[in-house]
Amino acid sequence: MTTRSSIIRTRFAYRFLHSLGKLNQQAKTNSRRVKHAAYTSMASAVGSKRAWSRAVLSKIRNRSLNRNLLKKKRRSSEESRFGELRKLVPGGEVMNFYNLLDETADYINCLTSQVQVMKNILNLLST
Repeated sequence: MTTRSSIIRTRFAYRFLHSLGKLNQQAKTNSRRVKHAAYTSMASAVGSKRAWSRAVLSKIRNRSLNRNLLKKKRRSSEESRFGELRKLVPGGEVMNFYNLLDETADYINCLTSQVQVMKNILNLLST
């Protein structure tokens, strides 16, 4: 039985290795570009079903097109308690509390998958 996590790991691994191959062909590669490739690969593996993945892909598209940052909306004092969480989850600035928790759970699951795949790649290449 194939689980959603294993499908995401497979998609991520394929996209990430493809991105690393492209980076390897370039003369100048740094950790920022590898991180960028990892985030892009994970967001595209998940697709546009989740708000955090749409936010990551949108941020990457906007950053490449326009380097200007958008002003953040101010939240009420009641919601300011979740400000740190909103900063950590891509797109969290515009979500209500319940959507933020749902997206956070999915984001953590995807980050866990990303770490597992990257560890497997590292183990494979270091042997």
